[in-house]
Amino acid sequence: MHKSLKRSEDIVRSLKRFFEVNCKTIDGIIETFNNSIGQGFILKTFQSYDKSNDLVIWIFESLKDKNIQVGYGNHSNLDEYNNWIDKNNVNFKYYPIVADVKKEIVLNIYDNIKKYYDLNEEIEMPKKINI
Repeated sequence: MHKSLKRSEDIVRSLKRFFEVNCKTIDGIIETFNNSIGQGFILKTFQSYDKSNDLVIWIFESLKDKNIQVGYGNHSNLDEYNNWIDKNNVNFKYYPIVADVKKEIVLNIYDNIKKYYDLNEEIEMPKKINI
């Protein structure tokens, strides 16, 4: 497994554990993708089951820039290989590869999903988060 996929897998595993506790109103699946920009994982969320509305999140390490990228789009911009069809319809956020970046990414994705779906769930914060 390439180290860029390993970093993405660590983030997705933490994200999955975090969402199992803190975001129970959203259904979703996690799959892989591989394109010319990077390889990583995609989180397909479902709340309304509407392709033009439900959120898709790509999580990967850019092979060119050596940073972690999180892209936000919807199911209508998704091809059969889990790649985006039109990059201009994906909002990207870039993270440097540093020690605590995983925790920051997980919390940012959670916040973005809450805002996107207008959720009012309160996060159950333990004294220490092991992500």
